Amino acid sequence: MKNIRQSSLSVTEANQALDVDFEASMWAFMVKTINYPDLEFEPTTDSICFMSYVPFKALAKEWIAEINEGTTYDIRSCEVCAGYFDVNKTDGIYGNPADLEEFICFPCAERMTAREYYERFSER
Repeated sequence: MKNIRQSSLSVTEANQALDVDFEASMWAFMVKTINYPDLEFEPTTDSICFMSYVPFKALAKEWIAEINEGTTYDIRSCEVCAGYFDVNKTDGIYGNPADLEEFICFPCAERMTAREYYERFSER
């Protein structure tokens, strides 16, 4: 019987292992999107934690390939909280709605006053 152990990779180690340069918030989004049992992102240590039987690198490579193709996800960073979201599956608003740019996630949009929105995005 194999020994099952807890494994973890820091953001730096994950970037090196998969030859990418993602921020911690992108890794957090990726782990959440993959939604695989026993695969978690630990925000306090900015590390990806998983059981040794979880094929993390294979899952991540597949996800990265889908991102690079641009057909499965439309990932944007929120202009307010800098978190990453798939705008096809996440509610939010745009600072520049004509060009669907400057995405603001729903929680941040809920907290933003009309005046803050106007001063930041409309008064240009």
